[in-house]
Amino acid sequence: MCCFQKSNINLTMFFSLLNFIKPYPKKHRPLLVAVEKMTGVRPSSPLLYLSAFRRKVESQTQKETNMQYERLEYLGDAVLGSLMAQYLYERYPKGNEGYLTSMRSKVVSRKALNRVAIKMGIPRWISSNQRGRRSGTTSVPGSALEALVGAIYVDKGWGRTTRFVYQNILDSHINFNQVEREIVSYKSLLIEWFQRKKKVFNFDVVDENGAEHHKRFSITISIDGEPLATGHGQSKKMAEEAAAKFACKKLKINQIGAPSSRRSK
Repeated sequence: MCCFQKSNINLTMFFSLLNFIKPYPKKHRPLLVAVEKMTGVRPSSPLLYLSAFRRKVESQTQKETNMQYERLEYLGDAVLGSLMAQYLYERYPKGNEGYLTSMRSKVVSRKALNRVAIKMGIPRWISSNQRGRRSGTTSVPGSALEALVGAIYVDKGWGRTTRFVYQNILDSHINFNQVEREIVSYKSLLIEWFQRKKKVFNFDVVDENGAEHHKRFSITISIDGEPLATGHGQSKKMAEEAAAKFACKKLKINQIGAPSSRRSK
């Protein structure tokens, strides 16, 4: 290796070390220290992480901060989905496409991401005017977690992001045995069962009454032309889900058959 190449490598290492020991801006130090503790990642580009929590800096307008947050959330959502697919592929070597897809949708659902974000302490650091009425019951914590994943990806790359998602989210905060038993949509579960059994089925509106803003629907599910279950709700979707839940109970359908959860090495 020539002297010029060695010089460049040494210079790169020097600036990397300098960036590592460089103190955080005083105003934002508490947040950045908290990020480091909750992620195990020392921010090299603090602005990215501030944007993930919608913290405005002097050089930005709130509109610019919001746009950067939305971009990070978009990126983090895509990265998290890909890493989740990879993780499940490795963890469940006998899982078919339907099972893996179902598991991924459960883990990256807004409800699940909110729970993880709250466990990590993310709501405490979200800009106060973005928390919503109750951050624990809105999509804000989960969205901030996605933005944080996006920030780590931009700042540190794929390898470090993978380690963060695997260790700090999935291994630390997701109980996969519980996720397997969790039913997000009884309608989806029922339809999958019908398709596996090659049954002919229908969801039919049998009653609809009430004023425009106070309607009540009744849905009956039939199988091979015979009524199976009826559900009621303030929307067709709610009535379908109620009917499907009753049908699943009647047919004793609890969950999609779970394969071995031995994680491949």
